[in-house]
Amino acid sequence: MTTRTLVAPLMLSLSGLFFLPTEVRAQAPAPAATAQKLQVEVAVVLVSRNGSEVSPPELQKMKETFQKQNFNFTSFKRLSQQALEVGTQVPAEVKLPNGVTASLRLLRLQGDTATLRVDVPQLSAVDVELGREGAVYQRAGKHVGGELILVLSSPAAK
Repeated sequence: MTTRTLVAPLMLSLSGLFFLPTEVRAQAPAPAATAQKLQVEVAVVLVSRNGSEVSPPELQKMKETFQKQNFNFTSFKRLSQQALEVGTQVPAEVKLPNGVTASLRLLRLQGDTATLRVDVPQLSAVDVELGREGAVYQRAGKHVGGELILVLSSPAAK
């Protein structure tokens, strides 16, 4: 049994704590003959118990959500943000500051609900369901005294 296998049940239970029931905008389903794709905004946020920085200020909502879930992080700092096109054929990659590359792959797109597989090496691959609005938080490993969190959401409406 590999280390990843031993750690997987624990990480699944821990990562489940970071899934907060929110939604993300999905595009209309593509015809069956073509690969389906979804636009997703991905932010990498460092949360820790060191200090009380909330940068940028819009992360205050994330801080309040975490506090309601009894996650006692006091500092929230966005390290990066990018828009990705996530498809069924080739995973989209997110390079993390801890040297790991996370991948996102669209599993299915039905109506307004998309199912994405989020795979962070040395943690578990997790499937998340996304709808039209909001954000989903996924643990992405340790970094400089805190935890990296992937924030998946719909691109800002223009």
